[in-house]
Amino acid sequence: MKEMLKRIFLVAFILLVLTAVSGFFYLQKHPMNSMKATGKNLNFSGRISK
Repeated sequence: MKEMLKRIFLVAFILLVLTAVSGFFYLQKHPMNSMKATGKNLNFSGRISK
């Protein structure tokens, strides 16, 4: 039981780190400063709102 919990937490931690690293590299390619300059914001559906 204890080993299974350790494995679950380890997998969750690895997925969290991979998500953070991929998000960091995504923001390096697509900086958000250009969106601020246009005065438009991107909402959760992906549509651009003024």
